[in-house]
Amino acid sequence: MTLITGDVVTTRRQGSDGAGGTVTVRDADGKPARSRLTEADGDLFVYPESALPFVAEGSLDRELFNVTDLIEHGYDDASRERLPLIVSYRNAGARRTAAVPDGARKVRDLASVQGAALSADRARAAEFWRSVTGENAVDDGVGDAPADAVFRDGLAHIWLDAPVEADLADSTAQIGAPRAWAGGNTGQGVEVAVLDTGVDAGHPDLADRIAARQSFVPDENTDDHDGHGTHVASTIAGTGAASDGKEKGVAPGARLSIGKVLDNSGRGQISWTLAAMEWATVERHAKIVNMSLGSSEQSDGSDPMSQAVDRLSARTGALFVVAAGNGGEAGTIGAPGVATSALTVGAVDATDTVAPFSSQGPRVDGALKPEITAPGVGILAANSSFAADGNGAYRSLSGTSMATPHVAGAAALLAAARPGLTGSALKDVLVSSSHRTPQYDAFQAGSGRGDVDAAVRAGVYASATAYAPGSSPVPVRRPVTYTNATGAAVTLELSVAATHAPEGMFRLSASRVTVPAHGTADVVLTIDGSGSAGGRTYSGQILASDAAARYVAHTAVSVGPVRHKLTVHFKDADGNPVPGVFDLLRSGDSESLPVLVDDSGTTEMYLPEDTYSALAYKTVPGVHGPHSWGMALLGDPEVRLTEDTAVTFDAGRIERIETAVPQRTEATYQRLDYQRSMGGMTYRTGLETQTAYDSLWAQPTTHKVTHGDFLVSARWRKEQPALSVSTRTTDFTDVLRQEGVTALPKGTRELPLVFAGNGAAAEYARLDARGKAVVVRRDDDVADGVQAANAVAAGAALLLVVNNEDGRALRGYGEPFGPPVALDVALLSTDEGEKLAAQAKVRGARVTVTSQPVSPYVYDLLASWHNEIPARMTTRADSRSLARVDVAFDSPLPDGSGGEFRYDWIPGSGWTFGGPQPEPVSGTRTDWVSTGDYRWN
Repeated sequence: MTLITGDVVTTRRQGSDGAGGTVTVRDADGKPARSRLTEADGDLFVYPESALPFVAEGSLDRELFNVTDLIEHGYDDASRERLPLIVSYRNAGARRTAAVPDGARKVRDLASVQGAALSADRARAAEFWRSVTGENAVDDGVGDAPADAVFRDGLAHIWLDAPVEADLADSTAQIGAPRAWAGGNTGQGVEVAVLDTGVDAGHPDLADRIAARQSFVPDENTDDHDGHGTHVASTIAGTGAASDGKEKGVAPGARLSIGKVLDNSGRGQISWTLAAMEWATVERHAKIVNMSLGSSEQSDGSDPMSQAVDRLSARTGALFVVAAGNGGEAGTIGAPGVATSALTVGAVDATDTVAPFSSQGPRVDGALKPEITAPGVGILAANSSFAADGNGAYRSLSGTSMATPHVAGAAALLAAARPGLTGSALKDVLVSSSHRTPQYDAFQAGSGRGDVDAAVRAGVYASATAYAPGSSPVPVRRPVTYTNATGAAVTLELSVAATHAPEGMFRLSASRVTVPAHGTADVVLTIDGSGSAGGRTYSGQILASDAAARYVAHTAVSVGPVRHKLTVHFKDADGNPVPGVFDLLRSGDSESLPVLVDDSGTTEMYLPEDTYSALAYKTVPGVHGPHSWGMALLGDPEVRLTEDTAVTFDAGRIERIETAVPQRTEATYQRLDYQRSMGGMTYRTGLETQTAYDSLWAQPTTHKVTHGDFLVSARWRKEQPALSVSTRTTDFTDVLRQEGVTALPKGTRELPLVFAGNGAAAEYARLDARGKAVVVRRDDDVADGVQAANAVAAGAALLLVVNNEDGRALRGYGEPFGPPVALDVALLSTDEGEKLAAQAKVRGARVTVTSQPVSPYVYDLLASWHNEIPARMTTRADSRSLARVDVAFDSPLPDGSGGEFRYDWIPGSGWTFGGPQPEPVSGTRTDWVSTGDYRWN
């Protein structure tokens, strides 16, 4: 699967359950790519290094790297040649003037998110990524990408155009619809848009109810082959004609605009839904929009569908009625139900018991959702004749999808009765007049179960909700507005019912308020979370009663969990502030939150009281000088946030991670992993350093992990050095043979050593390089291949290149897809290379070179540490900790070339990194493999 960055991920499932396997990541040129592998709640994420700062900044959708979901939803290369994307722009001007990024084409404009739907050609993904990021060959290392991760040309966000799915009679009586009908109100004159799987327009219950229909699904008409949309539409406005009027919808006089946004299998894309939302509200002027659909991904309301709900609500005055979802647990409401202006609907059964599948709040930032519930269990409504089970006029379904049209129909009845109400006012009336269900808190059941009869008759209504997402250093003040629709002033007695909340958490500015005729009056609710217990949420209701002591309106109130300030500092080895990206993982969460720290090296955030892990991968100086790279794990795997706390990611306190072996080796593969289990969930991530890094490091912990479990592990493949270089005074240990070269034959030789500047042809004009080892400095003005070709022309025996960038690199010196250059070429890191260059300038300099094109031995090593990062992580492997494996390769191929790798799994891991490394597949080799609680393949 080709990612948006151009990097290509290959997965191979292993095991009978297919729950894990191996992962290989290559860049657009086919070389091993430095990337992060993460396992979270059964999902595999692969983040190329170049993408991490944008993900941490929040401008790049992490679902673009959820390999498990991308494959499951058919977004792999075999299923799609193009990757569907949604982009937004920083302002309207940028949206008008910005060019479509290279490698992509525009599918449609999406004004509701100030953006567009794009389709990116996977074959040109690297070109697309360079176009939107301006990324070039400059590589700053892990955790050192620019802190101002900003897209080019005014782009603000890039999201995956992800799948959207449907969220699955006495129920009309349960919400009081017959009493509204008795007064002659059937919702006539109100248009309701239904964005779903289409409709069976020929169903008797819907025959004359449809005002307009349009498909936003490519190559499909509006016929409903799934059945979900027909069921929803008839719940809102079905006439019951197929049952002699018995099974009619909530608002049988309303007109329907049908937007097909889910295909015949019940799935769709976000961009289809956004386009339909704009059509429904801007073109059709629908007063109410029913969305019995959503995404399972949690959001704080900043996702594209939620943004569109809020913008279109403000622009058009429409009310979006949205299903809470069928996650069944706290904190499982997804987009667009998390939108602030949406009326989000949970499900209850016939006894007003919350359905076990009904998603609950709070929103991920602690905000109050859902606002209301409605019947959603065993709902009988129209059956589409196009569906697989299309026999019979009606079918029974359960889900918040079925609860949502009950509320949309109620909103239509209310809008017909009070045509002057805006969408936000409709929401306030429906919520504040709902049937209270005090046995549940507001995050479970909102303000209560919908009661359209009470809503239509309500003379006074109140703000739907008033909440504080979490505790604050100071109390939070929220206005609560009371509106009087009658011709006489009304005096209301106010009280707060919050049984489990500490005394004084919810305080009103007044216990009585008089609301003038056809006017409004405000009171202020002060929410003081200082008495909250750690990790808890609290909710209740403001109750307003009239002179007859009848409750006439109520407002749901809530406060999120206690929050404390977490201050984070990033420091380099000298104690100076530096930018960085760290993973913040909360106990009980399966996915971490990547957090970007800017150039100040410090960030502050308020988080719910709990236990967290805060760890970061960071580039630090390696063992070969200040321009070499090491990879370090910094931070604290157990942060108990019970008060304001600081965590320092300190590169000045690191210790090296290394396993020494009996024979001389160089690392040809390195990886640093950690696994953190807390609150019943396990999160695992690992970083392949490839050849750019010469060493692994970690910041020792100051205490052992006691909450959950923590494991840090290091993985090496070590082989005999392919090329060893030394002089009379210096052994150069940072020499990396390059790709596309002709290796020197096996053996040791002494060669004269000369220096050829930047390796241009002119440098050889007065230089005798024949049969000698030539040292050149890599130069951006002289291509790698040109340097090699000039050395070949001069008769050099070996080319040694001094890197001009930090870290090491593996570059190709032969022609792409052509034969290798007729010369051995090796790259030295800057500090080692400059030492060699200085010696090469001395007359008579000589160098000893040992070439070992094929290593006769391999060490596959694993070391791990449990519940701590100790102060000493240097170990020595010997026959007591290694198993010997005698390997024979017997390939029928005449050139004996191929690739091989030994993959590793630690306990609890499903997926593992690695990739076949070029190895001859003829002859014999002795392998030494770490023993322990590991699995190898």
